[in-house]
Amino acid sequence: MSIILQIGHLMGVALGAGGATMSDILFLMSISDNKLDRSEVKLLKKVSKIVITGLILLYITGIGFVITEEMLTPRFFAKMTVVLIATCNGFFMHQYLFPLFDQCAEKEWDILSEHVLPHAPIIASAGVISAISWFSALILGVWRALTASYLQIISGYIGILLIGIISINLVLLLIVYHPKFVERVVQTPIEQS
Repeated sequence: MSIILQIGHLMGVALGAGGATMSDILFLMSISDNKLDRSEVKLLKKVSKIVITGLILLYITGIGFVITEEMLTPRFFAKMTVVLIATCNGFFMHQYLFPLFDQCAEKEWDILSEHVLPHAPIIASAGVISAISWFSALILGVWRALTASYLQIISGYIGILLIGIISINLVLLLIVYHPKFVERVVQTPIEQS
């Protein structure tokens, strides 16, 4: 039973991390032209099903580990905490961001339009939380020699998460307030009139 749980658990982490990475890459490629069309949104939703499959496997095998009392280490509980955070972030993305992406595609809004730009920090932060959480879960899943306590692992994870969120939002500010960006946004309405 133990080997089945371990394989299922690793598959869950691999599907979750792989699906989240693919989703992030697809999103970045999709918005490279400042647009998000219906086929791109549809593809993002399909890829998110891979992540959901990974989550289901992780929770089932995680419960299995608790029932059999196998592998119950601080590393395991830290990994499951990280997976729970990734789950909450994914739920938020489905409830808040996917409807916004649907609107972008339906109304043909530019990603950097006044309709979407106010949401950019949330979109960027959710992407960073997803990427860091899934890669943290992957690392915690394979780093068997890790002897740190639960609190040490979670403190390190939260520290990396905060650095990631602050960094992506600083980059976003630089992009948005870069003179060429401002010039482009200011000139766009004039060109259209």
